[in-house]
Amino acid sequence: MFEEAFLKVGERLGILQTRVLAALVLAAGVFLLLIAAAVYVWLNPLAICRQQSSSLFFGTTIAEHGKVEAADWNRFVDEVIVPRFPDGFTLLAGQGAWRSSRTGEVVREDSHVLLVLHEGDGAADQALDAIAADYKMRFRQESVLRADQCARYRF
Repeated sequence: MFEEAFLKVGERLGILQTRVLAALVLAAGVFLLLIAAAVYVWLNPLAICRQQSSSLFFGTTIAEHGKVEAADWNRFVDEVIVPRFPDGFTLLAGQGAWRSSRTGEVVREDSHVLLVLHEGDGAADQALDAIAADYKMRFRQESVLRADQCARYRF
C-alpha cells in the first residue's frame, strides 16, 4: 500500500514536472518571439507605420556645369514627379549645405524639397526611389537625400 501511494505521488510529480517544463519552454519561445519582434521594429521603424511622410532633398548645383535652372526643375516636376504622385505633393524651396565625398569641401546651394504623405506601401517607396534616381542621372548629382517618418494625416 505504501509503495502504491508512493508510485502515485511519483506519477503526479512526473506529470507536474512535464507541465512545468512545457510551460517554461512555451514562455521561452514567446520571450524569444517578442525579442525578435522588438529587434525587427528597432531596425525597421517604418514597418509598423500605416501612414508615412517622405521628403526628398534635391541640390541644384551641377558640378562644373552651373546649376539646375527653374525651367529644368519645372520640366522635371511635370515629367517625373507628377506622374508618380498625381494625388498630390508639396514642393518647398530651400538652402542646403553638405560635404562632398569627392572633394571633402562643404558645398552650399539652393535646393528643392519634395514632401509626400502616403500609405506606407511599396508603390510609394519605389516611386520615391525612381524620382531620386532620375534626378541624379538627369542632373549629374552625387546623391538625393531621403527622409522617411511615421505620420498621421487626414483631410
